[in-house]
Amino acid sequence: MNIIDFLRLEQKRLHDSLRESVSNLNAEEWHYTLPGIGNHIAFLMLHCVRTEDNLLRYILQGRQPIWNEELWHERLNLPPRIQGTGVPNEEARALHIADTTLFMQYAGRVWSEYEAYLATIEDGGVELSARIVKVKPLGEMPAIHAIGQVCISHLFTHLGEISLLLGAQGKKGTPR
Repeated sequence: MNIIDFLRLEQKRLHDSLRESVSNLNAEEWHYTLPGIGNHIAFLMLHCVRTEDNLLRYILQGRQPIWNEELWHERLNLPPRIQGTGVPNEEARALHIADTTLFMQYAGRVWSEYEAYLATIEDGGVELSARIVKVKPLGEMPAIHAIGQVCISHLFTHLGEISLLLGAQGKKGTPR
């Protein structure tokens, strides 16, 4: 097994877990928050999917994110530039995804494209290890590090937050 094989397995596990976590929630449950300054599931899901979309399309491929190219912000009636990083807590909590089914169609598009992208890498990650990319606000790093740190490790922490919010609502936490 090489690093790409590992990243593919973990990314698929992350996507399956995120999908399963929200599969039986109603709109109110997507927007449930705990006291304090944490975010709701809808915001966390938006942040996770937009982060992968931006990293895959914009940073790794130099293309417009699916969000922009397919006008998902218009379809979902959400701000065109929202991604999640650095959003003030009040704005994050005010964000509302009215059509969660439609949002999950967007998530599915991003996830399937990202999984397909990783499946095309035949050198075990050699080129991505040598290629330096800039990830705001983290700075420059090897592309392979950006995938592992941002799109897997970081997003698994958000899956943990989602699991906590599920448990607080009397639902099963981490699905896998």
